[in-house]
Amino acid sequence: MADSQLLTVIRIWAAMAWADGVIAEAEASALRRLIANAKLEGEALAQAEGYLDTRTELDETGLDELSTDSRAGIYRAACRVAALDREVADSERAMLVKLRDALHLTLDSAREIEAGVPGVTVS
Repeated sequence: MADSQLLTVIRIWAAMAWADGVIAEAEASALRRLIANAKLEGEALAQAEGYLDTRTELDETGLDELSTDSRAGIYRAACRVAALDREVADSERAMLVKLRDALHLTLDSAREIEAGVPGVTVS
């Protein structure tokens, strides 16, 4: 996956983590692991790390370039990020709906993904 797609994924995870206004420690740890595993360097690394410090909003840039499998994977990961702190806030549910729509996932596809993540029921 190219750096720009990795940054897209990291940005989405960060937006999901920030959806309730704070990043819980479990969310921050997951983001740190994702960033470390991405092996980003230079400006890309600084940008990714900045998502931990500054509230990040969902940006739909680059989503159209992702494959169907990547879109489903991103939504699944976002559902897991929402459930990391064992509480899915209304703002996180709203973010998941917004993300689902931005990824052009069908309601049935989203429900199937959500069913595989304990504690997440959005659709």
